[in-house]
Amino acid sequence: MIVPRRGEVWRAYPAAPVDFLVVSSTVYNEIASEPTVLGVPVVNGVGDHGFGVAIGAGRWVLAGLIGPVEKAALVTRTGSVDVQTLTNVDTMLFKILATPER
Repeated sequence: MIVPRRGEVWRAYPAAPVDFLVVSSTVYNEIASEPTVLGVPVVNGVGDHGFGVAIGAGRWVLAGLIGPVEKAALVTRTGSVDVQTLTNVDTMLFKILATPER
């Protein structure tokens, strides 16, 4: 069983590859009966959608597009981010989720 760790970047869906930054906790990801992790897509350069956060080397995550990623679809670990970068992603997710209604 693949157990991705929080802060790792994984390539998924080999037929149409997409990289994801895993943001769910490693403890959650280790639950064998849970088929998914939470991830945010990684892109080269920032797109015009989502809330982009730079993760280095010209790559960005689109925090507004957070969602489930099947563990079975994860193919290759392509890297990881440092603690400060993961904190920046967490901050953006907090801004998205905690902004009060007007």
